Formats: sequence, C-alpha cells, structure tokens
Amino acid sequence: MKKHRELFAPDDFDLIVVDEFHHAAARSYRAVLDYFTPKFLLGITATPDRMDGQDVYALCGGNVAYRMHFIEAIRREWLTPFQYYGVFDETDYSAIRWLGTRYDEEQLLAAQLQESQGERIYEAWIKHRQSRTIVFCSSIRQADFLDEVFRAHGHRTLSLHSRTGGISREEAIARLDGGELEVIFTVDLFNEGTDIPSVDTLLFVRPTESLTVFTQQVGRGLRLAEGKSHCVIIDLIGNYRNADVKLALFREREDVESGGKKIKDRGIAEPALPDSCALTLDTRVVNLLDELSRKRLPRREKLHRDFLELKAELGRVPTYPELHLQGRSESRAYRDEFGSYAGFLDWAGMLGEREQEVFRRYEDWLRDAEKTAMAKSYKMIVLLYMLERGADRWSEPVTAEELAGFFHGYLTEKEYRKRIDFSDKESRGLWEWNERTRGKVVKLIEEMPMSKWAGAKGSRVTFADGAFGLDFEVAEADREILYRWTREVCEVRLQGHFERRGSLF
Repeated sequence: MKKHRELFAPDDFDLIVVDEFHHAAARSYRAVLDYFTPKFLLGITATPDRMDGQDVYALCGGNVAYRMHFIEAIRREWLTPFQYYGVFDETDYSAIRWLGTRYDEEQLLAAQLQESQGERIYEAWIKHRQSRTIVFCSSIRQADFLDEVFRAHGHRTLSLHSRTGGISREEAIARLDGGELEVIFTVDLFNEGTDIPSVDTLLFVRPTESLTVFTQQVGRGLRLAEGKSHCVIIDLIGNYRNADVKLALFREREDVESGGKKIKDRGIAEPALPDSCALTLDTRVVNLLDELSRKRLPRREKLHRDFLELKAELGRVPTYPELHLQGRSESRAYRDEFGSYAGFLDWAGMLGEREQEVFRRYEDWLRDAEKTAMAKSYKMIVLLYMLERGADRWSEPVTAEELAGFFHGYLTEKEYRKRIDFSDKESRGLWEWNERTRGKVVKLIEEMPMSKWAGAKGSRVTFADGAFGLDFEVAEADREILYRWTREVCEVRLQGHFERRGSLF
C-alpha cells in the first residue's frame, strides 16, 4: 500500500530482493518497483517462462542471479528426490469439447464425477501414497466429489477452496502438517507462494493445460523436511492435449533439446534422473504417449496453435520477446520455420495491409537479422546501438569509433555479459576503459562483427571505408514498423544468446 511504501524514502534500501518475480509486471509489483531506487534489485523466480505479458527481466536489469533446473537442485540435495508414477486415466478426452485454452467444464465434470473414476483415483492413491497429500483438481465440484470418496473410505480429508467455510487456509495447512489431516483437495490455492515442507505426496487428477502451473504444483512437494526421504507424485495421464509434453518437466534443458535417451522400442524420451529419483509409467501410459507423439500436429500447425493460446492469454498479438519468454514452442522454431516472427505473422494472417507491404519489402533483412551466425553477442550489440538512435535514424551508417564506448559498456556493465562474451585472454586486457583499450575495441569491432557480418553470404549489411550500415534504403513511411520489428529481433537474439551460453535465466 502507498502509505506503507512512503514510510521509507525511495533510496533507503541498497538491496531489494523480490520473490515470485515472474509477476513483476503486475500493477501491485510495479508500484513498489517504480517507487524504490535501490543500488541493486534482485528478482527470484522458479518459473521464469511466464512473464505476465512483459519482459520482467528488464525490470531488474537482468539481475536474476542463477537459473537452476530442479533436477540439478535435487542432485545438490537442495530439494527432495521424487518417485513419479504415471497412472493411466480411462477418461476419453477426445470426446470432450476443447474451447481453445481449456476443456468444456460441464463435459469434463460429467466424466470426472463418475463413481468408477473416483474409485480408480482412490486406488492409485492407496497404492503409492505416503503420509501427507495435496490433490490438485480442475474444479471445486471435482474437489468436493473426491473429498467425499476418500472420506467414505475412512480417511481424514478436506476440500479446500474459495467456497470452503469454517476453516482458514493457514489452519488447514497446520492440520495437514500436524498429521490431523491426510489429504487436502484443492484447485489453485497452492500453485505458488505456499510452503508446506512436510507434504510428501502429490496427486494430479486434472488434465495439464499449462506446463508452468504444473511446474509450480510439483514444487509444492519438493521442499526438504525432517524425516522426509522423497516425494511421491501420482499423475493421471490420459489422451488430453499436451499429455506427451508434460514429462519434459523432468528433463533438464539440454535433454529436451537433444531428445534425451530413448526407451528401447517405446519411442518416448527418458529423462536422465538422479539415482535418488524414479519415473514409472503404466504400460498403457507408455503406449498412449507414443501414440500422441506420432500424431503430434504438423510443425506449422503446432506453432500456430501455441501462438493462438498465448494470444488468448494476453488478449492481443504477442510481441516477439513475449513469444520468446512465454510461448510453449521455442521462439527459434518460428524463425527456423518462417524465417522471422514477422514471417510467421504474415503466414498466420496477423498483419495488416500496411504491415504486409513492409514485410514483403524488407523480408530479406529480417531473415538476415534473425539468422546471421552469432558465436558471441557482438553483431547484435552493433545493431542495438543503431536502434538506440531511434526510429528515424536507426538505419543510418555507423562507425566503430563512435559505438566503441557503447559496445564496451554493454559487455562490461553486467557481470554475466562480461563472463560469457568478454573473458577470453585477449578480452580481459580490455576491461579497463582508457585511450589504449579504446583503440583496441575499435579494431575488434571492425574485424569481428562489422567485417564478418558484411562478408557473410546473403548479408544485407555493408562495411566500407570504416562505415557499417544497411545495403538498402528504408523508406520514411516504413521506418516505424521496420524499426519495431528489428528491435524485437535484436532483443530476442541477445536474450536467447545469453540464455544458451550462460544459463542466465
């Protein structure tokens, strides 16, 4: 609240740490961030892939100190190991209407609230459970229904949601922690911001529509606690959308990109787990995932579907950086398939008539900016400097002499940039900025990003007589649109480069 903020002067704090930083673009967070001016702002988030519609990393100057996949955290014994059981869900989700981002609630409930389904869920829980369980349901009615099923078998349970009366969330958590309750059925109360270390069993009885939400929910069971050896995850897997994608959560990034190891004759990727963890799938689940993988939408159709889901979440066409940070498909998949994000938008019918004209005129340039080889960030730093001059002047030529200070400052002002791209033997001698190093930086810029980009096959830039620039003219009427697209490409390529090279985020 404003009155609480204003008890302090904006510069009272040298360091401010913000948890759940993926919400930083929300109005309540921004009010705090805009008021205070600390020397260092650190954002912490376990789910950096969902950014509430903005590049929130920019809000803290990229100060997300370290990204670690939870599998690595388990190896380091910072989180508890897990035993994952993929249990076959008999529900035929293909018969339930899909509404673009979710299943039709009434049709889904008709399948979920059957006595036979409740008993199958109970039997799976009895077979694998430990002492304290959170059950993630898709609706209040499903939570209440399963609460009745489990109570009928003599268990101490509670359906906890926005309509639950007579008990607070804090009291329910205390009762579960103290062993008075065995099970809490909930919908979305425990997705984030709740720490119940003693929870040792998670039961998922809902189709996974968001990998981000699933990630947050799994995290509820991985906290360390005295006497807790591991967390049991019981997950009902049926033929719902994205069922074959959710197991990607249990693979580290490198495994996902390389395809992981293959389970012999099964065609699905097996994550490389720590010895303390295990992933067990029913035979029918293995067969289902294999079938879903084979039937996966053709590449372009899948990219289009993932784009439309993000568009529905935001209520507008995503920017390229938003697609990079929040999209279910990787942004480079759009680049590889369509040459550029603007190329995809043109294919998908998302460009207005004026934008279509600009795209046709400068398509080769957008492809070049998207695909020029980048072992280091140098080319995009040059382009960023040009863009910093604004929409009217960005396409004018530039010399290494005039951008040397910007180039050096960009690479040295953030420790991660210096470590990743400016720490070889030769670069270390350039960290201190003076007249001697300035000349060497100028030479570096001319010999590397400028000369190499201009000399590449299909390049749309030139470097001659010390001037670097575009090899085409940008019409005055086209400047604003092409500037916006080019800047988005530059931002995504810089962010993607540092993500890949240093696991920055």
